[in-house]
Amino acid sequence: MATGIIKQIFEDKWGEFKEKYPIRPTVLSEVKKMLTCKDMSEGYSKFCCPTCNEVRYVGFTCKSRFCTSCGRKATEQWVEKLSKELFEVP
Repeated sequence: MATGIIKQIFEDKWGEFKEKYPIRPTVLSEVKKMLTCKDMSEGYSKFCCPTCNEVRYVGFTCKSRFCTSCGRKATEQWVEKLSKELFEVP
């Protein structure tokens, strides 16, 4: 699976960075989740097409606010919900 550029930078430099600078436990946890997002070793769902019997495995997402994929989706959902509450327009 292709890795996004931000995730690739973290994979390449995170170990060196966290050894050099003090980092809050919450940040360590969020970065760890982001780095293992969609990693099959962290768990997955199996989907099987009843017609052609094609099988697909999809890794679980991390749901981290730090993840460029999961965090973006959460932000978009939050904006959509908030816009419906604030504006009474179609």
